[in-house]
Amino acid sequence: MTTFLTLVGAAVIAAVVSFLLYRRAPRGWTKLFLAIACVSAIAFPVCAVLHNAVDAVFHVEEPVFFLLAVIVAPAGIAVGLLGAAITAGLHAAGRLR
Repeated sequence: MTTFLTLVGAAVIAAVVSFLLYRRAPRGWTKLFLAIACVSAIAFPVCAVLHNAVDAVFHVEEPVFFLLAVIVAPAGIAVGLLGAAITAGLHAAGRLR
């Protein structure tokens, strides 16, 4: 349970940082990557709760929300934050419009 709460806390922090940076980011790729990171950070705890809720209500092992929470959402956070950092650096250097 402690590990889950730690991961949810990290996802919330990633969502808040992404949202705050999204508001100040220039248009284009940086904004898109920050939106991906923010949506993925929000999707992680939502999918984890939905996985547990479906299991509790229907008594069926449900893999879709589990895979979204464990594989897709963290990958989206990583891709979004790395892509935003790279495109922001390229934008600051004048190599990206």
